[in-house]
Amino acid sequence: MKTKKFTILHSNDMHGDFLSEIQSGKKELVGGLALLSGYINKVKKEEENVLFVISGDMLQGSLIDTEWKGCSTIEIMNYLAPDVVAVGNHEVDYGLAHLLFLEKMANFPLINANLYIIKNNKRILTPYLILKKAGFDILFTGIITEKIMDSIRQDKLIGTFVGVKKPAKK
Repeated sequence: MKTKKFTILHSNDMHGDFLSEIQSGKKELVGGLALLSGYINKVKKEEENVLFVISGDMLQGSLIDTEWKGCSTIEIMNYLAPDVVAVGNHEVDYGLAHLLFLEKMANFPLINANLYIIKNNKRILTPYLILKKAGFDILFTGIITEKIMDSIRQDKLIGTFVGVKKPAKK
């Protein structure tokens, strides 16, 4: 039997924090954009069939991200070039309309299967993405919890038109 090896690089909860830090009791810097980018590039050079995926919460948390309302984070993520990003609850912290703006800024797909416009039963984002690697079709989908509605309802107009449904609904 033939087998294929896949390497999945995964991240979540970055919260716009791309600066290196010094760990307590140590002298060297850890983390940060340069280290992350270098690691992704190293793995992609050494391995075949590499996927870089993010499962949400790229935004909100750092001073820079807050000041630029996620635009700076999307620009950074464009350089890191994830294959797919599932929307997390913090992606709507700047409003649903702003998320749709950020989606247009992104050079990578943002997916979510269960955020809908209630009246016409239309999904707000692409529900899934199929990536082809080594002859395989690999399905990625994004599902959000009802908790996202806390942020969406802050917009008194848009919040009345949006809901979270079962992802299997058409």
